Amino acid sequence: MRLRTIRWLPARPWLGAQRVHIRPSGAGLAFAALLLALWIAAVNYRLGLGYALTYFAAACAIADMLFASRNLAGLALAAKPGQAVFAGGQATFTLRLINRSTRPRHAIQLAVIDSSAAPSLADIDAHGETAIQIVVAAPQRGWLDAPPLRLSGSFPLGLFVAWCHWQPEARVLVCPQPEQNAPPLPLPASTVQQTQQAKQAQQPHSSGGALELAGVRAYQPGDPLHRLAWRQIARHDGEHLFSKQFQPAADAQAGAARGSIVFDLAALHALAPEASLSRLAAWVLQAEHTGLPYGLRLGELTLAPALGASQRDACLRALALHDVPHGSPHDWPHDGRHDLPPAQATP
Repeated sequence: MRLRTIRWLPARPWLGAQRVHIRPSGAGLAFAALLLALWIAAVNYRLGLGYALTYFAAACAIADMLFASRNLAGLALAAKPGQAVFAGGQATFTLRLINRSTRPRHAIQLAVIDSSAAPSLADIDAHGETAIQIVVAAPQRGWLDAPPLRLSGSFPLGLFVAWCHWQPEARVLVCPQPEQNAPPLPLPASTVQQTQQAKQAQQPHSSGGALELAGVRAYQPGDPLHRLAWRQIARHDGEHLFSKQFQPAADAQAGAARGSIVFDLAALHALAPEASLSRLAAWVLQAEHTGLPYGLRLGELTLAPALGASQRDACLRALALHDVPHGSPHDWPHDGRHDLPPAQATP
């Protein structure tokens, strides 16, 4: 049975008293056996102090049960996803335990159900909150839901364990893992020619690059003699030397800007579906890194060529949700944390 179908899981991020369950711990069972032995001894030997000690210890156990339950009851829970990750990496979820009461909470354990990882321990001040991050594996692309969690605590005496389950309403987008050592970008012939022209235009000594005059500045040692601005020098009677400054022509810059590429999934039909998506992810990162405008075509979905973090995120999002059930390329969390980590955004 999946945890989502259990009726007593908290539907709202608030732990009411009816949501908190309690049971004796191992120490509590041993303490119960000790109480039974004290009570039997008091009955057999008719010891009034034995009765008093037994009833006092039982009252302490009952008080411990009450405080253990109140240590969890009334907590407000919130969760938010971390940044998008690549398949095979680690996804991070940030969980917030909010205490809106006037009493502090102590030794609250937060553990992922069916996980061997050690639980996190948190203390929460009165009218305070604590943020806990949990890291889970992201084996495949698509949406990764936050795992079900177990909150528990045995404060103050450890005789009882109060616990509850919580399913955070948060998820992280897992993008395809970029292909290692991917082939070079499949540049069209027109784009290659425009790129070469742009490079030639940026070389000041190139004979084939189109340059235009940008201005005149004071002569500096090392400037070519053929760039001396003789007209300005003559105006100052030769007292000061000036050099001409050039920049790539506007038409050359426009021609370079028009160069773009559109990655088409249908062109990679020879590869396996997941391998094709991995190669496209690698090409998207390469194009973004080199500054070449790029677009994407996945069946009926087409993204126009552009550059920038938003274009990169849109392409990787479309690759992550391609043919994923209940996944739409426009279905993105509105929490402002969907950008890819900078360390993973470059090939």
